Amino acid sequence: MTDTVTDVISGRTTQVIAAEINLIKYQVERIYLAAAVEIGRRLTEAKALLKYGEWGKWLEESVDFSQSRANKLMRIFKEYGAEQLTSSNSDPDPNLNYSQAVLLLGIPKEERAQFIIDMDIEGMTKQELRQAVNERTQTLHEKDRVLQEKDQALQENADLQKTVEDQSGIITELTTELANLKVQLENVKTSKAELDKTARQLKDSLESLQQSSSAKGYERMKTNFINTALKVRANHIAFLCENLDKTIKDVKQELLKIAPNDKETYITYKNKVYDLLNVWLKDETWSGQARPGGDAQ
Repeated sequence: MTDTVTDVISGRTTQVIAAEINLIKYQVERIYLAAAVEIGRRLTEAKALLKYGEWGKWLEESVDFSQSRANKLMRIFKEYGAEQLTSSNSDPDPNLNYSQAVLLLGIPKEERAQFIIDMDIEGMTKQELRQAVNERTQTLHEKDRVLQEKDQALQENADLQKTVEDQSGIITELTTELANLKVQLENVKTSKAELDKTARQLKDSLESLQQSSSAKGYERMKTNFINTALKVRANHIAFLCENLDKTIKDVKQELLKIAPNDKETYITYKNKVYDLLNVWLKDETWSGQARPGGDAQ
């Protein structure tokens, strides 16, 4: 009998041998995962005891680990064994081996258990699991991207809304200012109309005076002329005083507006107003005129 026939009779086939090898590999990786968790546990403990700057040197001299390898082992402990600190002999997950555990690090911890159930990873090859993890990772990244774009759109919309509100406030303010200017313009027009009316009355009086031939009529018309002329001047002075008062109030109001933010300009033009008033009050041609009820000085 040949060796092949003997193997068949004894039940030892290549398929059986491959299954045994794969089982041993799986068990080894299970043991390796448990060992990795315990190594990661002790690395985490050691790092907490070392001073700043001593970690890399300690890894190289004491355990011959690179920092990247140590970080990977500590992460495996954190992800699969951190909840088992009171039991160093506990199996981190009876359904996972080391290769599966490493690949599953690509899945967020809070979603990992459901992913394992949904994908039934025990029946998947390493390549199939890697592809499934990559696809889920891409899906998560796409979801994050969509959420970020949504947040950005909401922020841009909020910024646009604020800009619209700010512009609306400016438009309202300008509209109010325009309305005030229109009122001022109407006041000027009204004052001018009154002056024009008085001027026409004066012209009529002059024409009547010229046409009058009697001394009595002449004196009457002369008196009317003088009274009308005085009225014109009085109205004009009233108009000027009204505008002077309004101008001073406007200057004061504008100065008070800029005072908090531009104190230098506020002080400069406030002093200019004081100086103008002092010059006006001290003007000899003004102070030397006749006072009401008295004689000229």
